Amino acid sequence: MLPPAIIGLLAAVLLLWGLDDKYLWQDEANTAVLATRLLRFGRPLAYDGVNLITIDNFAAEQRASIGLRTGGARAAVDYYIARGDLKPDSTWKWHPWGQFIVAGAGIELLGQTTLGARLPFALAGILTVLLLYRFVDVYCGSRRMASIAALLLALNTYWILHSRQCRYYSLSSCLLVLTLLAYFHWQTGRKWGAAVFVVASWCWFQVDYGTVWPVWGVLFADAFLAQRRTPLRPLAVGAALAASIAPFVWYYELWGRAGVISETLTERVRHSLLHTNDYLAPVVVIIAATAIAVVRRRNLPPIERRALFVAAGIVVALAVWVPTVAAMAFVRYLIVAAPAGALVCAWFVVRVSPWQPALVAAAGTALLIFTPWLGLPLSALRTSADHAGSALFRSELLRLGREVFGHRPDPNRILIEWLAAHAAPGDEILINYEDAPLMYYLPNPIRGGIAAFRVEDDSTAPPRFAALRRSVKFVHWPVFVRELGRCKWRQIPLPAPDVEWGNNPDPSAQYPDEPAGLLLLEREPEPAR
Repeated sequence: MLPPAIIGLLAAVLLLWGLDDKYLWQDEANTAVLATRLLRFGRPLAYDGVNLITIDNFAAEQRASIGLRTGGARAAVDYYIARGDLKPDSTWKWHPWGQFIVAGAGIELLGQTTLGARLPFALAGILTVLLLYRFVDVYCGSRRMASIAALLLALNTYWILHSRQCRYYSLSSCLLVLTLLAYFHWQTGRKWGAAVFVVASWCWFQVDYGTVWPVWGVLFADAFLAQRRTPLRPLAVGAALAASIAPFVWYYELWGRAGVISETLTERVRHSLLHTNDYLAPVVVIIAATAIAVVRRRNLPPIERRALFVAAGIVVALAVWVPTVAAMAFVRYLIVAAPAGALVCAWFVVRVSPWQPALVAAAGTALLIFTPWLGLPLSALRTSADHAGSALFRSELLRLGREVFGHRPDPNRILIEWLAAHAAPGDEILINYEDAPLMYYLPNPIRGGIAAFRVEDDSTAPPRFAALRRSVKFVHWPVFVRELGRCKWRQIPLPAPDVEWGNNPDPSAQYPDEPAGLLLLEREPEPAR
């Protein structure tokens, strides 16, 4: 049994070590840029009069109209407003503002730096580990189980990598655990329990209004089952919560937020099952833990049994919810529920055997941390296109070590440091992807990105520099080719790898062994007449 301080220290090392080694990548920089604009304008504007932030969903782009909106800023901004991505004044509504407020606090305190953007989220990750320990200790009545749950979370590779990002993932995990603590505070009849639950749920909605819905479904189902004789109580709490978020549902226009689907429903369901099985809790463990709790229900404290059922229900509900509403079943949409998965796994290894419980729990914990063996029954769902590690040990632990303690060439850092040294503040820069990091670190006007923003704008001087990732397929390549053909360019040697993205934490986002070099061009001056 490890004390929570030791586990918290382990989490702190994994979450804070080398946090500013790699620059923000596209998704992180999207958050950070909107945070700086929140500080400047009082709201997260997608267009600040110079640069435009858009959602990175190439499948949603209308390719037939691209030529009509690459010649100027206004046409592009109007297109994204009309599509429903932005408010009429270009205020961002694709995510709630909570993560921008948190990132903005870090930037205000530490400056417009990598550390300033990421540190608040990493700290939220440390807090999540400690809160999970507290929750399991209080409501499952076992410090051994609490230690195992916290340790499983702290050594969950992809939860750690996502929690090191300037993005809502760690905040959502933290507020998930806080909401569970508040919910059981309410359900055990403690003073102000219902009010605390509404406040915690409201705060979570302001950070991640996508994940909360299936969790609320599980919690209120549990509340109605537990209070069958007094259903008006959970109904009143639900009504208060609904009233508190209703203005924001209206402001963010959530009823019209369906995105363009990038995968078939079958593929989304398959990926969701695999990601849940691999990175939250093995499906066989969820089934076995639930079965054990049902069989032993009379011998288990009711509050412990409910805590397990709620945690397992959250994992299952989210695995069903994500492929139903999301364009793709990315790991990032599920990984925020890693604390619930860790609770289910810890409960299973502690309660699976009444004989030699300490030895069995230690062996089960090691099995879950170091091997994927308990997840192998679902391996038949994999195809050759899926990311798959070793069947003997969790090879992602090696990636965790490399990402946290190692150093690899970062395309964003190398490119941005070069541009900061050689480009004047007014020089326009053309880039086909990962345009948001340039907006965060540089003062320059940035053209391009998935939106192909102002790529063919001839109202000002052509861009002085162009940075192209030839590995990227999901951009409007013909637009960039046309623009590059208008001028003469010279290539600048730059030791930056040509990869699709920088510090992307997704399991599939790993560098090739020998990436080509990123193409950096400088426009040659026109000859004097």
